[in-house]
Amino acid sequence: MTKEINLSVCATKESSFEDVKNVKTPEATESWQPISHAFLVDRVQNQMQENGWEIVDTYHSLHRYGQRYFGLFHVKNTGVDNDERGTIVGLRNSHDKCFPAGLCMGNAPFVCSNLIFTNEVVLARRHTKNILTDLSQVIARTLGKMTETWASDEQRIQAYKEYELDNQQAHDLVIRAYQNGAISKAKIADVVEQWHKPEHDDFSPRTMHSLYNGFTHILKGGITALPNRSLALHGVLDSQVGLTSQVATAS
Repeated sequence: MTKEINLSVCATKESSFEDVKNVKTPEATESWQPISHAFLVDRVQNQMQENGWEIVDTYHSLHRYGQRYFGLFHVKNTGVDNDERGTIVGLRNSHDKCFPAGLCMGNAPFVCSNLIFTNEVVLARRHTKNILTDLSQVIARTLGKMTETWASDEQRIQAYKEYELDNQQAHDLVIRAYQNGAISKAKIADVVEQWHKPEHDDFSPRTMHSLYNGFTHILKGGITALPNRSLALHGVLDSQVGLTSQVATAS
């Protein structure tokens, strides 16, 4: 039986794929070629299936009157599956030039719906006229690059589980995470509360892993900012346990 992750809690409002398809793509200019949200979703899903990945669940979210899209895909058979955490692929796109089309890969524990991204790869720094021609190859290369870095995430989780913390250390790390942009000032107390009173018994050990899941519990509502906040959080926690964060960069 396939374990599932409740993707529906990851944003304030879910959109149907029909809604996504109904978003009008702006007209192209000489230097800018916007990508249809639905076209991008189709290309990514097709490539994942060609890779032999099974899409267990999908989540689509539209923001700014459809100008910005964010999608989540719970996938399995990626070669990095395990019994504790599910693999999530995130996709984002914009028609207002706020950010370029990008893919990110992350995970969520099966015991709860906390979601965190490990890396993000930009599909195109700008939506130039050649992007539609090259898109399928870029997506295939990007998904391959992200799975290659997945072994480092397993190393991270194990290191977090083995690293014990006292309350003072945990509190200091929360402040450092705020200073590095992983959480907002308003969320500091919420993360501290999760550390002292975790909602799941799996996170009761006084380790970095439990603090990490306290952060992810608080971060899961901010879906559009989650990739950047995830990377900022890893930078703080990885340095504490002696790891070097491995972030996938744009190709």
